[in-house]
Amino acid sequence: MKQNLKPKICILVDALSTGGAEKAASILSILLSNDGYLVSIISLRDNITYSYKGTLFNLGENEPSLKPLKQIQKTIKLRKAIRHINPHFIIDYRMRNRFLMEFILYQYIFRSYTNKIIYRINSFNIDWHIPKGSYFKNKYKKEKLVAVSLDIKKELENKYNFNNVTYIPNTFSVTNNNQQSNNTIASENYILAIGSLRNKTKQFDKLIATYAQSILKNKGYKLYILGDGYDKTTLQTQINNLKLQQDVVLLGYKKQIFNYIKQARYVVLCSKVEGFPNVLLEALSLNTPVVSFNCKSGPSEMVVDKQNGLLVKDQDFKALKTAMETLILDEALYMHCKSNTNLTLHKFRANTILNTWKQLFV
Repeated sequence: MKQNLKPKICILVDALSTGGAEKAASILSILLSNDGYLVSIISLRDNITYSYKGTLFNLGENEPSLKPLKQIQKTIKLRKAIRHINPHFIIDYRMRNRFLMEFILYQYIFRSYTNKIIYRINSFNIDWHIPKGSYFKNKYKKEKLVAVSLDIKKELENKYNFNNVTYIPNTFSVTNNNQQSNNTIASENYILAIGSLRNKTKQFDKLIATYAQSILKNKGYKLYILGDGYDKTTLQTQINNLKLQQDVVLLGYKKQIFNYIKQARYVVLCSKVEGFPNVLLEALSLNTPVVSFNCKSGPSEMVVDKQNGLLVKDQDFKALKTAMETLILDEALYMHCKSNTNLTLHKFRANTILNTWKQLFV
């Protein structure tokens, strides 16, 4: 029997559901497994909806209700799981913004795996992934860092003086073809926004207000919002107060979203900050144009203004309203963008992304 000489890879995530980083982790598990790597996935929470490949260690199952006891138990289970896997490399997709927790994990678990950890920086808010202070900045200089966007890479190199950063963006889902069908999601026209319902970052409250001020309702276009989260009740109250119950629809979380994207007029993104928003990449891969703020970071790497969508001045909601209306009113421009949705996709093909990852496994 031929021995598998490829490294054993452990992918560490907070969960395998709802988030862009989590989706990227699930896709990577499939790409690596299909390429012959022995993949294990450790999920800290019992929240598993994305497709994946490999051996799953779900540390969130049967956890105690008391938070201190839960943290202690989970830390012990994490150490046990990693020791059982005995990986050649650990790819860490987690949020790592709690200094004390990360210090304990480093001393108790990760210290033994120095030079074997690949830390992925998923957001332009870098403090979410590197605890504040010099301690972890010095530790991270000894490991491999992966920046999901060019702006994040530049920030890590210029602000943090890291010279160990590799740029690896997301790829679009390898399960698209399996999840697509010819079923009609809705008979009505709509534009689509997707993301966690957290107004602080995704700003869906401002998007709803912008929609209310636009001509879209009068032109027969509804606003669908896919996702769940902390501000769901607040957003529904806003919709009710604006009397938009028939026009703005909170669809909740959906496991399969590709038909929603495919049948939308366009996908709109108005985030305060991003890392590398999967939703734009998935929309373009499904031949759906996009309207997006040119926020930090990621949209400008995918969207070429007036070619495959509209790239709007960052945080200018008046300009966003104009762009949203333009892709309804200007049919020639819309069809031009729709015919060019594959303009930038070659940079994010699965094989290209996989090969870059493989260069780190040395």
